[in-house]
Amino acid sequence: MRKLLQNLALTLFSLLFTLALLEGAARIFKLGTGLFWQPDSELGWVNIPDASGWESCYGECQIKVTINSLGLRDREIPYEKAPDTTRILMLGDSTTAAMQVELEETFVKQLESSLNDDGGSWEVINAGVNAYGTDNELLFYRLEGVEYDPDIVFLNMYLANDIYNNNPVLELRYGGQSAKPYFTLAEDGSLELQNFPVEDTTTFWTKVGTFLKKNFQLPRFVAQTLALRGEIPSWLAPVVRLFGGGRGATAASETEQVAEAGEGDGSETAVQTPQRRPDICDPDPLPIVEEAWQVTEALILELEKETAANGAQLAVLIIPAAPQVVPPEGDADWYCDVPNDRLTAFLDEAGVPYLDMLPGFREAALAGGGPYYFERDFHMTVAGHSLSSELLYQFVDETLADADN
Repeated sequence: MRKLLQNLALTLFSLLFTLALLEGAARIFKLGTGLFWQPDSELGWVNIPDASGWESCYGECQIKVTINSLGLRDREIPYEKAPDTTRILMLGDSTTAAMQVELEETFVKQLESSLNDDGGSWEVINAGVNAYGTDNELLFYRLEGVEYDPDIVFLNMYLANDIYNNNPVLELRYGGQSAKPYFTLAEDGSLELQNFPVEDTTTFWTKVGTFLKKNFQLPRFVAQTLALRGEIPSWLAPVVRLFGGGRGATAASETEQVAEAGEGDGSETAVQTPQRRPDICDPDPLPIVEEAWQVTEALILELEKETAANGAQLAVLIIPAAPQVVPPEGDADWYCDVPNDRLTAFLDEAGVPYLDMLPGFREAALAGGGPYYFERDFHMTVAGHSLSSELLYQFVDETLADADN
C-alpha cells in the first residue's frame, strides 16, 4: 500500500511538474490567443473582469490585453459620469474590442484623444466583446451599457458576420454556437426574445474553466488549438467548453443542428445538398438570410427607441471587411457592396445617423495607404484604426457634436 501511494505521489508530482514547464513555455513564447470571456446567462458570454493575457493574431502580433473590473477592454471607467463630460458608448464585436493592437491605438481611444484635444471633456467607452451580434449588443445596452449614461451610442457593425450572428442557424453555420440569446420576429413584426436566460452558467466545471483561463496561459493555448480544428467530435466539446468558457469550436452535434435546419433555399431536407450557401453578398438573398436581415433591422430600430428614451443619440458605424477594400484589377468591380448598400438605404429611411467607412477605406487604399488589415487575421492594423479614427472624428464633429445638448 505504501509503495502504491509513493508511486501515485510520484506520478502526480511528474504531471504537475510537466504542466508547470508547459505553462512556463506558454508564457515565455506567448502561445495562443488570449480567451477573455466567460459564459453569462443573460448575454451568452462576457469579458472576464480583471483578466489579462496575450493576443497573438495568429503569429502577426503580440499584444498584452487587460480587461477592467467591469468587464470592458478599457481603462477603469466608473458608471457615474463626471459633470460636463460627454460620453460615447461603443457597442461592437471583436473589431471594436480590437485586441490586436494596444488599447491606446484602437480607434475608440484615438477618437477620444482627438476629441479631447479640442478642449472638450469626452469619454469614449470600449464595450466591444468578441463574437457579439446585434442581439447581444442590444441586450448589453439594456443590462449594462445604460448604466454609463452615454450621450451618444455607436452601434458598430461588421457586416461580414453581424447579420449571420443574429440568426441561430446561421450563427452555427459560420462558427458560432447555440448558447446565446437571440430574437425572432412575431407576426406583428415585434421582437421576441428567445433562449433567455441561457443555460446554467454557474456549474462547477464552468467556474473551473473560467479560473484556469483567467490565471493561466496554457489552457488558452489548448482552447485555441482545439477551436482551430473546426468541427470537433462531440466527446471533445466539453474540453473546448471548459477552457473556452462558453465560446469555441462547434461540436458535431451542433453542426448537425444546422443541417437539420437547412441552409439552402429554406426547403431542403437534411439529406439533400443545398442549392447554394447563404451569402451576405448575394443581391438575391436566400430566405434564411433575408430573415436575418429583417431581425437585424428590427434590432436597430429597437436600440434607437431605447437610447432615445434614455436621452441618448444612436449612430451606426459600418466597419469594412478586408476583402472589400482590396482595389479591383482591370474592369472588375469592388468586392461585395450589397450589404453596405442595403444597410445604408435602411438607415436613410429610418433617419438613423451613420458612418459607412467603406468609401473612405477604398479611397485610402487606392492612394497607396495601408496595410489596413493583418494578412492572416482579418482585424485591423494600427493603420486601419488610425484611418477609422480620422473618419470617426470628422463624423462626430460634423454630425453628432451637439448630441449632448
